[in-house]
Amino acid sequence: MADGLILQVVSDGPITDEELAEQARHLKDHLNELSGVEATELATEAAPGTRDTASYLFGLLALAVFTVPTAKRAAADIRHLAEVIKRYQERNRGKRLRMTLPDGTEIDVRDVSEKTLAEVIKSVSVPRQGTVAVPEKVDGD
Repeated sequence: MADGLILQVVSDGPITDEELAEQARHLKDHLNELSGVEATELATEAAPGTRDTASYLFGLLALAVFTVPTAKRAAADIRHLAEVIKRYQERNRGKRLRMTLPDGTEIDVRDVSEKTLAEVIKSVSVPRQGTVAVPEKVDGD
């Protein structure tokens, strides 16, 4: 589907495609307010014989995470992203988020801690284009 992270809004009960799409758009808007995050709704090629040029996959977001040049700032941005995802999960009872990693591994967000989620996001983030990721000097180094 995509090379980055995939976030899927999943309902524990019956929900329409429109409601699912609205929930995903709400989350996408929150995520796009964060520095270094680009969230987009996923679309695929339409089924043969249809007039649409693309079909939306309701409730699915592609998530690209770009780190900034300093390791300390990148870590703070990633922690903030993990916090936003966990808080969204807490505010939207009856809905949960499933994260799919580039290797196909799926994680139910409510089953992991914020710290673990931050580590997972960090493992798939990429340096922001045009910058070099440079770790900050730590005392004693």
